[in-house]
Amino acid sequence: MTYFFQWFFVLMAFFPSLALAQSSLVVEKIDSQHTLTVLIDGFHRQQVRLYGIDLPDEGQPFGVAATRRLKRLTAQPFQIETVRQDEQGRSVALLVSTKGQILNAQLVAEGYAWVDGKQCRHGYCSEWMTAQSTAKEQRIGLWSQPSPQPPWQWRKNH
Repeated sequence: MTYFFQWFFVLMAFFPSLALAQSSLVVEKIDSQHTLTVLIDGFHRQQVRLYGIDLPDEGQPFGVAATRRLKRLTAQPFQIETVRQDEQGRSVALLVSTKGQILNAQLVAEGYAWVDGKQCRHGYCSEWMTAQSTAKEQRIGLWSQPSPQPPWQWRKNH
């Protein structure tokens, strides 16, 4: 039995998304607009950054609305698919609903987030950019403002 657990922990160390995909996940808090503290199986905390997107900060227009939407989306069962680990040890991940919908992309399509072109490098990022353009054309969410400022620019000015 000990041999099984040794291999199990080795596998989980190399494939952390496998461990998170089958776990019970609860979002305890949103530290910043794209970093979550997730409670896994009721006792393990993990920091998770949303891959490829950036939400408006709390002091920024639509910041509170974007946080509320993220909280509503993560109140339903979801999985974490880790894309990579960042330099601070956080999982940089996709949040995926039980229906297979990527919540990162949903936030963009609903006008609650920008695609971060510097960070989003996978093939599906072009689909996210198209969804962002559609939201902008239809003036959905943050795009209903006269000239919304991306969070990375807003942070430099504030």
